[in-house]
Amino acid sequence: MDTNAEKKYFFEALSLFYETQWLNNIAVTEILTKESLDAIPKKWIEHLQILENDEFNDIIARKAIKPEWPDSLKKYVEKCQNINRLPSIQISPSKLELPQKFKIGLSRKKQHEIIHFAHLVHTQCKLHNIQTIIDLGAGLGYICQILHYLYGYQVLGLEKDIENVNRACIRQEKLHLDSLTKVKYIHCNVTRDSADTIESILQQEFPGFTNVCLIGLHACGDLSANASRIFCKIKSIKLFILISCCYHKLSISKNVHTPLQKKQYFHNFPTSNCLRETIAAHNFDIGQFLRIPFLRLASQESADKWYDMSKEKHDEHSFHVLARAVLELYSQQNNLVLKKKVQKGTRKSQCSSFQTYVKDSLLRYDLVPDTNVKLTGNVIVHDELEKGITQVWEEQNQKLEIVKIYSGLQIMLQLPAESLILQDRLSWLHEQSLEAVIVPVMNKSISPRSYAIVSHKN
Repeated sequence: MDTNAEKKYFFEALSLFYETQWLNNIAVTEILTKESLDAIPKKWIEHLQILENDEFNDIIARKAIKPEWPDSLKKYVEKCQNINRLPSIQISPSKLELPQKFKIGLSRKKQHEIIHFAHLVHTQCKLHNIQTIIDLGAGLGYICQILHYLYGYQVLGLEKDIENVNRACIRQEKLHLDSLTKVKYIHCNVTRDSADTIESILQQEFPGFTNVCLIGLHACGDLSANASRIFCKIKSIKLFILISCCYHKLSISKNVHTPLQKKQYFHNFPTSNCLRETIAAHNFDIGQFLRIPFLRLASQESADKWYDMSKEKHDEHSFHVLARAVLELYSQQNNLVLKKKVQKGTRKSQCSSFQTYVKDSLLRYDLVPDTNVKLTGNVIVHDELEKGITQVWEEQNQKLEIVKIYSGLQIMLQLPAESLILQDRLSWLHEQSLEAVIVPVMNKSISPRSYAIVSHKN
């Protein structure tokens, strides 16, 4: 690893995200309350709002630059391109396909993920003569079963949700009886200190095993960092293949409240000494700008989705973003807080008009008094809520085109953000004297979290 080159990369990435906090450090629901739309340089808007739909998509997805643009906009696009170190994914319509019996109940996305990840795992295990695999976060056991069915591996699936373990066992007895001695599901909450426990389970379930591959498909939050440490600690694990997801679910080590915002620091980001030293050398306070909104942005779909996005889809997206921001603005103006009654606050199916949207939202949210604000006046009744929110919409709905531009500029930061996180994890593995690379695995337009870190011990 060229440490100087890595530190240069990390400095340039940190500088970009520090400079673009108005895009990456704000929850999308707060674009009106935090006046984020007003932060877009006027010259940028002038040039971007005159573009045809296909031209706009080309700029967002392919980082095309027009010669007549202001230098600041050109530099922004160039920086987004340079900070993204993730390898390009060129997966054509694949011949890889799940056997019919494995497709039952699975979406096209899930089928695509399982078969491509299993193919990568098999390709790598074959290179290193490995027959035993540990799957962290095994869920319902789809990966475990396909690895055994197609390639004959013995697989230990570890899962923290006991209900998932039970369902995986039921599925196995119903659909995969022939795998009972080769695929085992065990309830295990994997932490950074689980190496001894995992070794003991492995010894018990597959006595006489030799070299092992440790895998995780869409390992959520801290599980990715914990998996890397377990790989380093267990000598018999020679190969490590991990696709991460849900970076915004990393556990917070410290919240610091300031008059302007809440600073957030995480247990497992950054992980590498290289990134930590770069932060210290340039006095970056990452708790100020690499917060949950940044990690959430890294977890979003990539700009690849915009290659052929229609004007109607853009309009629908802008409507949904602005409508939700209007709810937030109205709530703040009236010292109220939005509380979800159900898991999903608003449904895109209810976005045919703002009146429909408001009625649906008021069924799915409670607007309750903000306990941090001293209230005056009477409680607002339902009809007044609907009328008041609609009035705010009428004041703000001319911003729909600006929301489209803001969303496009923001999504251009998704791959750079994910690149920074994965390069940090890659650097940590290099610091442990391990070979490690980032490998493109899936079609990003089908499965956004499509990059695997692959590491091997000699």
